[in-house]
Amino acid sequence: MERLVAVLSLAVWLLPAQGSPNVRIRLPERFRVLTQQRFDLRIEASGLRAADARLSLRWNAGTAVVDLPSPEVATDNDADPSDLDKSWTYRSLSLPSGGVWTLEAVVSDGGASGRDTARIGVQEFRLAEPRKSIILMIGDAMGTVYRDAARIVAQSANGRFREGFFDQNQQMDSLPVTGMVMTYALDQLVSDSANAATAWSTGNRTIAGGLSALADNNDFRFDSRDIAGTKQFALDNPRVETLWEYLKRIYGYRSGVVTTSDVTDATPAAAGAHSIVRDLGFEIARQFVDGGLASGAAFDVILGGGRDRFLARTADNSGDERNLVTELIAAGYAYVQNRTELKRIAAGPAAPAKLLGLFRTSHMNVAYDKLGLERPPNEPTPDFAGFPDQPFLSEMTEKALAVLSREGGPFILLVEGASIDKESHRNRGVGTIWDTIEFDHAVGVARRFATRRSSAAGGEADQRRVLVLVTADHDQSMHILGVADTQVPGAVLNTHHDMRYPHVEPLAGGLAHDSGQNPGEVAVFPDYADLNGDGFPENTNRYRLAVGFRTGQHTASSVPLTAEGPGALLFTGYYDQTDIFFKIARALSSDTTPLDRALDLRSNFEILSQNY
Repeated sequence: MERLVAVLSLAVWLLPAQGSPNVRIRLPERFRVLTQQRFDLRIEASGLRAADARLSLRWNAGTAVVDLPSPEVATDNDADPSDLDKSWTYRSLSLPSGGVWTLEAVVSDGGASGRDTARIGVQEFRLAEPRKSIILMIGDAMGTVYRDAARIVAQSANGRFREGFFDQNQQMDSLPVTGMVMTYALDQLVSDSANAATAWSTGNRTIAGGLSALADNNDFRFDSRDIAGTKQFALDNPRVETLWEYLKRIYGYRSGVVTTSDVTDATPAAAGAHSIVRDLGFEIARQFVDGGLASGAAFDVILGGGRDRFLARTADNSGDERNLVTELIAAGYAYVQNRTELKRIAAGPAAPAKLLGLFRTSHMNVAYDKLGLERPPNEPTPDFAGFPDQPFLSEMTEKALAVLSREGGPFILLVEGASIDKESHRNRGVGTIWDTIEFDHAVGVARRFATRRSSAAGGEADQRRVLVLVTADHDQSMHILGVADTQVPGAVLNTHHDMRYPHVEPLAGGLAHDSGQNPGEVAVFPDYADLNGDGFPENTNRYRLAVGFRTGQHTASSVPLTAEGPGALLFTGYYDQTDIFFKIARALSSDTTPLDRALDLRSNFEILSQNY
């Protein structure tokens, strides 16, 4: 009986006292960083009796000391006006050694106290020699089906797809290592591009729409109808340093982003800017120029659309009237505005030290339109908005690599095929597929660069120095339905998400179609042709791929990742999207020679069909 009373007394003692503050450390449950990677720490307390409540922090049960700057202190943050609350935000913390760190936050308030605890995983990072470069290539929404569709269209041209075999695969499918990546947001099952880019940029999840920043309790105050008056509540959130910022700040890496979207769009933005709201394009452009967690321009190379974010700034849309292009030119950037000017950028020692290319006001036009191909009746005619001379993604990638490798040092480059997603949202089959082919051409540029660089390096120790990774941020809902005969009246080539696909009856084989039940569907292989040899079929052939879109939105399917270069074998298996960040870090901070030799040995066991 005495033992029971003692246990009950202990349980009562451990419960928070009535009226104790509610305390929350605003970090995700599985928060992870590298040694010396910066992050902001925010502690929030509500249910306070007085505004002079005090905060104390204990690291590793009081055995470790972390240098803390003076915090930003704010009150009346949350959505409950009757409740007294307070927050403490410490900027740019970092942890010096690897392991699992614990943090206890205690808020004392007039004799009562509340507490919260958090665990932080820290991966040791010391850059290994020789220093390696990273090319991370993102096909936005490029799930497995999108790779399949692009392969069927591009690699079936000129009779290269027979009896179910391709004469060659796409570049992205030829990388020797394959893994599968799970894509979820912190707050919902189906991710968006911002959360996904945050995952591989920082190693941490955030809420959908967040860019390398974590949620806090005043986010509700942001109002998209009053951006100028409320954007502060989207920009004061706890930030996490990105791999681009980290490698540049500590190790002097050169860095770049290349995209077919507005350069301030979610995927490139998460590599160098911080906001809990992805749509603050003018603010993101400012951070690209001024810096996010560190001062100075975020990237050495910026190529894509989004010219208005830099040149059309007003007090209303951005709070300033700066000409960010002029500022970057003054900082040593070469500036190009079209494909013709980009082609003039030299390689080698004659390449500029830094490069800015803005080729359209917003998102760039898709590959299908840049090629001058005629859109199907259910897809719109192109609108170049006065920008007819736009480069292809492969050309931007080639020039970015020339600039970043100019001095022979290491770099980290993000390359995005953005409109695979944007066209898929609109259920535009050819826009989606031809942009995936365009993306694959850029992958070929990266692979050839890595091979040339390896060969030129000389010496066994320096042979492999460029890790190429190809993946997607999330999936979309396109499906491959079969092959359609375009000479059949009413042939179905693209079923939209709000259109029911015609009923399919079993086919007898050969060229017989479904007698009107599913107009045009035939049991053959496609017969695309690439008459001018540019790698893009003209889409004037008879038997074409038929696709369908279940929705106009993202899906939660896992996406493939293919890899080549030093440490590529780290990317096998099934893993979380945040693991991409830590696997890259492991490849950069380790001697990957044993893994790379094992990958070499694999070629001795290739089956005959892969070399036939």
